Amino acid sequence: MAAKKKARRTTQRSSKSTKAKVKARAKRPAPKAKAPMKRKVKVARAKVAVRKAAKKAPSRAQRQVAAVRAAVKKAPARARAAVRKAVKKMPPKAQKAVAKAEKQFTKTVAAVKKQAAKTVQQAEAAVAKAQDSAEKSATSMMDQAKDFAGKMSDAVETAVDKVIPGQAK
Repeated sequence: MAAKKKARRTTQRSSKSTKAKVKARAKRPAPKAKAPMKRKVKVARAKVAVRKAAKKAPSRAQRQVAAVRAAVKKAPARARAAVRKAVKKMPPKAQKAVAKAEKQFTKTVAAVKKQAAKTVQQAEAAVAKAQDSAEKSATSMMDQAKDFAGKMSDAVETAVDKVIPGQAK
C-alpha cells in the first residue's frame, strides 16, 4: 500500500516539475549563436589562468625547503625533550651534575651574547666614524675642486683680456 502511494507521489511531482520546465522554456528566448571569437578568447584566458596558477604553485624543491625549515624549527624542542627523558633515567648524583652543567652553559651563553652585543656596538661606532671622515674628506675635496675651477676661469678671463682687449665678460 505504501509503495503505491510513494509511486503516485513521485509521478505527481515529476509531472509538475516537467510542466514548470516547459513553461520556463517557453518564456525564455532562444539562445543566440555565439561568435567563435568569444570562445577562442575564453580558451586563451583559461590557458593564461592555468599558466599563472602553475607559476604560483610551489615547486617540489620549494616544498622540500619548507619541510626542512619546519623540521629545523621542531628540532630544538625535540632535542630538549629527549635530554629530559635521558636525565630522568640517570641516578640522582648524575642529575645534579647535569643541572650544574646546564646552569654553567646558560651563563656562558649569556656572557657570549653580551660580548657579541658589545662587539656589534663597537663595529657600529667604527662605521659611523668612517662615514663621518669620508663625508668630511669628500666635502673638502669638492671645495678644493670649486676653488680650482674658479681659479681656472679667472686665468682664462685674463688670458682672453690679454689676447683681445675689450672682450672680457
